[in-house]
Amino acid sequence: MAMHPMRSSVSTDEEYLGVLAMTFRGTRDCALRDAIAKEYEKTVTKLIKSRGWNEMPPPEDQLPDDRMPKAFLEFWSHGQGQP
Repeated sequence: MAMHPMRSSVSTDEEYLGVLAMTFRGTRDCALRDAIAKEYEKTVTKLIKSRGWNEMPPPEDQLPDDRMPKAFLEFWSHGQGQP
């Protein structure tokens, strides 16, 4: 799976989460799903570190609950994404 290394803005990274989630749902290949989940986690970490992530992605831009990164759940459960 070709990843996009030149993503730089928060909005672009947020959009990328949606692309990853859609791609995840569109495949049954376990290895590809694992790679997508890892890329999703890297993007979540980047967004958290940016300190500019203020909107939780809608459900369709998230992975299934059992594949969501722990950092995502912690970040949003503590309301850290609120301005």
